[in-house]
Amino acid sequence: MGENEIKDASSGNLLIRFLRRFPGVPAAAIAVLMLALTGNQIGNNYITFALMIAGFAVILAVGVTLRVKGRLTDDILILLLFAAGFWIRLCYILYTNVYTRQNDVSDFRDGFTGRIYSHADYIIFIRDHLSLPDFDVTKHGQFYHPPFHHFVCAMFLKVYELFLPSGTHNYESLQTLTLLYSTGCQYYMFRTVRHLGIKGKGLVNAALILAAFPTLTLFAGSVNNDILSLMLFFGAFCYGLKWYGEGKTKDIIVSALFTGFGMMTKLSVGLIAFPMGFLFIVRFIKDIRAKKGLKSFGQLASFGVIAAPLGLWYSIRNLIRYNTPLGYVLKLDIKHMDISRFSVKERLFGFYGFPIEDFFTNMGSDGEQDYNIFITQVKTMLFEYENCRDDMLMTMTGYFLLLMTLALIILAFAGIVYLVVTIRKRRAAFEETALVILFVTEIVSTVIFSIKFPAICSQDFRYDFPALLTGIYAIALLTGSKPCERLPGKGLRLLCIGFFVMSVLYYAILWTYVKGAVVVVEPTW
Repeated sequence: MGENEIKDASSGNLLIRFLRRFPGVPAAAIAVLMLALTGNQIGNNYITFALMIAGFAVILAVGVTLRVKGRLTDDILILLLFAAGFWIRLCYILYTNVYTRQNDVSDFRDGFTGRIYSHADYIIFIRDHLSLPDFDVTKHGQFYHPPFHHFVCAMFLKVYELFLPSGTHNYESLQTLTLLYSTGCQYYMFRTVRHLGIKGKGLVNAALILAAFPTLTLFAGSVNNDILSLMLFFGAFCYGLKWYGEGKTKDIIVSALFTGFGMMTKLSVGLIAFPMGFLFIVRFIKDIRAKKGLKSFGQLASFGVIAAPLGLWYSIRNLIRYNTPLGYVLKLDIKHMDISRFSVKERLFGFYGFPIEDFFTNMGSDGEQDYNIFITQVKTMLFEYENCRDDMLMTMTGYFLLLMTLALIILAFAGIVYLVVTIRKRRAAFEETALVILFVTEIVSTVIFSIKFPAICSQDFRYDFPALLTGIYAIALLTGSKPCERLPGKGLRLLCIGFFVMSVLYYAILWTYVKGAVVVVEPTW
């Protein structure tokens, strides 16, 4: 623990301290209990809604009671916010099946057919064969991804199906894993913000933004490999910061394990090399000056020895066996999603009625396409590819959520500027620099990826989700600063509360939305 974490952990009662340090224990217990009771799917959405309301009522009642008694500390308030966020994600997976709002998952079939090469096929192949793909992955869709997520899912199904009648399956159960990954991702992001010294009002604002963040709710029900890779990314970065501050070998080993298994889930986790590399260099220079360079060099070497083989073995295996290029990415051939006709200037600076006229993602099937990278990022951040424009309730809720998000994005960029300008004044200057490097790396990588693969889906916010950590930290840092004091009243706090409430509300009522028939328009471009 860093100095701030030790001080924080000493406050509050034993239960609060336990929940802060081990939030995964109650989350896992609740998730497994719900899986046992419902199979992660409730056929009657009204029952799900009643369960949702009951859970929020309990959380609200606890908060009000503690407030009346004068015992609602920041620690307890933050725990209640994260409890509400967990509850909305849990209810989301109860009314959302494994075929809704997924990315490249397709259908789960009994037995690998070789006709569809989705994440579902990948999981089923490993479950049924207990082996890695023994064919050229460049010809089999999503099989080019490293196998860690798919292996964990396959083993989970193997164990879970022992408790089911012979020959039956329940693929909804996989959302138990993604729900927990989403919670773990949230935990490591918040822990990082706290580790860097944010406390008080700033920490509460960070919790308000993070607790029910829409992308994390969507990730809770999405059974591809995105959310596990992100959880491992943030775990690696969190322990990397801890190692930088304290120099303990165990922390660099844990960071290396997170990095290695993260790259074994998705190679994009390797982008952590940029912020971590900066911390390595700074730490190494400091240790040399303190005549501890040999120890530091050994720790860095141990990181590479652990992370590199774990993260790269699958890619090297495919290179040797099938001549698969390192860093290979599947190219989509879907006319509706092809935006190659737009110039780089249009992709970066093109504007088309957003956000007043159009704020749900246009996937091309209705003749409209989102070609601007950053506009698509905002849309997918909140709604992914769901388009609820034919429903007034969803449209109005989504619009208010969008407005609050845009205000927070503006404040986040202002906070990042403030962070950079004032960085020398704070003790965590090098850690904050690593956070800025992380932000720039993710944004630049996403822009390059989007231009190299000109499809609507390549602009998805899930590809640079780690940049969110810098934005949240910047807003938390801005809280209480001199620039922020110029905001009228409690403007920033009210904005964060509004974002939290609208995020919860949107995904609490999404179960009411019945998607109409999609009118497919033949592309004319």
